Amino acid sequence: MRTVLLALLCSSTAVVAQNAPSLQFRGAQPLSKHAAINTPPVTAAMASGAKVSLVVEMTPHPGIHVYAPGAKDYLPVTLTLKPQPDIRIGKLTYPKSEMVHFEALNETVPVYHNPFKLLQDVTLEKSLKPGSTVAVAGTLEFQACDDKVCFVPESVPVSWTVTVK
Repeated sequence: MRTVLLALLCSSTAVVAQNAPSLQFRGAQPLSKHAAINTPPVTAAMASGAKVSLVVEMTPHPGIHVYAPGAKDYLPVTLTLKPQPDIRIGKLTYPKSEMVHFEALNETVPVYHNPFKLLQDVTLEKSLKPGSTVAVAGTLEFQACDDKVCFVPESVPVSWTVTVK
C-alpha cells in the first residue's frame, strides 16, 4: 500500500512539475504576488555630480489596484532607497492617481489600476571617478486589493546600476 501511494504521489508531483509555468528572470526584475514590477536600467552613463532619475514601472495584475499617496488606512505605494555615500537621494515623483469610490465601504480613495511609473531622483557625488559604477538598492512597499479583499502589504526589493562616464 505504501509503495502504491508513494508511486502515485511521485507521478502526481512529476505531472504538476511538467505543467507548472517555467520561471524566467530578466535581469533584476523584482517579483510580486499582485503586480508586475520592473526597474529598467539607467540607459545613459552619467557624469559625477549629475542628477539621475531611477524608474520603477508597476502594472497591477487584472482586477487589482494599489493605493496611491493620500490613501488613509491603507499602505500607499512608497519607494525607500538605502542611503549610501555615492548618492544623494532626491524627490520621488508619483503619477496622477484615480479616485475610486468603494460602495461597500462607502469610501473614496486614490488608487492605481493601470500601469504607472515612479521616478526617483538621485544625484551622483562629484567624487565618483569615470568608469565606476554605483549600485542603488531600495524597497518598494505597497498594499494591493481587488474588489473584495485587501491583501497583506508587500515589500519588494528593487535595484539599479548607474555607470559614471
